[in-house]
Order: sequence, then C-alpha cells, then structure tokens
Amino acid sequence: MKHNFSHDSYVRSVLKDPARTAELLRLASRKNSNLAQFLATVNLDTMQEISEAFSDTATHGNSDLAFTVKIASDEPKQAELLVGIIEEHKSYPESGIVPQLVKYWFQIMVRNQKNIPTLAIVLYNGKDPWRIEKEVMFPNYPEYYHRIGLPFLLEVVDVSEIFEDYEIPQISPKIALALVALKYVFNGEKLKKYLKAAMAGLKSLPRNEAEDLLSQTFVYLKQWFNGDAKEQFKMDFKKCSEVYGYKSIAEVEEEEANDRICDFAQTLIDAGKITADEAAHFSHLSKERFKEKN
Repeated sequence: MKHNFSHDSYVRSVLKDPARTAELLRLASRKNSNLAQFLATVNLDTMQEISEAFSDTATHGNSDLAFTVKIASDEPKQAELLVGIIEEHKSYPESGIVPQLVKYWFQIMVRNQKNIPTLAIVLYNGKDPWRIEKEVMFPNYPEYYHRIGLPFLLEVVDVSEIFEDYEIPQISPKIALALVALKYVFNGEKLKKYLKAAMAGLKSLPRNEAEDLLSQTFVYLKQWFNGDAKEQFKMDFKKCSEVYGYKSIAEVEEEEANDRICDFAQTLIDAGKITADEAAHFSHLSKERFKEKN
C-alpha cells in the first residue's frame, strides 16, 4: 500500500470515483447557484472519469481529475451530448490558476475530447476567502485583451461552505472524512472535534477500505502540523481511530517509511546501481516490492 502522496493526490484518491464527485457537486450546489444551474442541465448518473492515459497527464501535469457527463434531456440526440468537468484542488490562492486550467482544458478536452463545453471546478480549502479576480485568457495583457474570456466555465468551491457540521453523519463515509480533513486542516481543535464523527461512518465500509482511507487521511493531515502540534494531532488521531479498532498510527507510519525506502531503492535499481536482491537485503523489505532494471 502506497502512502507517499501530496495533498492534491489525497483529494484525487477520494474523488476519483464519479459517484463521490457527484455527491460533492450536489452538496456544493446547495449554496452555489451557478453550480446548481449546471447540475440542472446534466445527468450525473452518466458521469465517467477520463482516465489518466487518455487525459495525457504526461503533458499537462497532475490535474486532479477530469470527467465527462451527458446532458439531461428527453431528446435522444441531445441526451448523448457530453460536457467536460475538470477538478483542481488548491489549499492556497494561486495567481497562476487560470493559465494552469487553460492548459489542462486544452490537453484534456480539446485534444482528446473533441472540444466539448467544460466546467472547471477549483476545490479550495485555504484559510482565507479566495475569489479569482480576472477570469480571462490573458490577464497580464492590457485591458483591451481582457475581452477574450475563458474557453470554459469556472467555479471556485470553498470546502468551508459545502456542509454544516451536523450533516456529517448524513454524508457518505469517504466524502465525510475527506471534507472534515480539508475543512479543518488549519484548525486543530475543530479537527479533533469532528474527526470522530466522520470516522464513525467508516464502520459501514469493508475494514480494508476504511483503514486505507484512514491511512491516507492521516498522512495528508500530519504534513500540516509541526512540533508539539504534530504530536498532539497524532495523539488525537490515534484516540479517534482506535475507538473503532483500526490500525495504529505506528503501523501507518511504518508503512509510510517503508514506502519511502522502497522508492529510493527503486531509483537506485533503475539507475543500475544495485539489484533487487541487494535492495531487499539492505532495506529488510521483500524482494517482490522491487522491479529489476530491464
């Protein structure tokens, strides 16, 4: 099991399932009228992820997620029309977000999806409110060129506005835990308070799924804490997870450390510096974790 991922990949792992992204959009649309209008035009049951291979991630980088969804219509021809969705996660306001999204849109939608109309959603969980000031193609150019608008619709969805805390038990377990983690990552006291409620819902999942999500959530959250705050967070997380009999923090951290060792050793193997047998010997990990250099 791999745990060495960034905060972006944590969000990607949770929302990769179209059903979970659909749930997120429905929740967010309650306070976002533009999003509500969008959802009124599409059939979320038809949402499909655009695979990484098809979205050309080697060229456009790690765009969080991309989907297609069909138009909601009783007219057969119109009901086959596709709309694109690009999702990007940000924890801080970024001035370069518009050019980044334009690049993703071109690589994913224009080159591979035949230029279908697209909604770009920025899922934001930063400390301060964020509004993208200039939704134009060329914001650094003189004002005259600002009339050239974006080739897609753009919505910033603030995690803090998606749900009320009393709703946690009503949200599906994986979305609930992820939203609590994102909403309160900068507020240790509230994180401690609501993590337990979110974890309670995991009891409805198969044990391996629950433990995998808990492990990912722990690794994601702990990177935001330092010193005493990190130790306090680890203690709080441990208490919450062990109430439900899930694996210990020590086990998660050991797996994470082993993954880092494995990645480093694999780099040496790929460079021809050592063999898989030598990597297994020095790392005390199974040889099966390594791939021999071709």
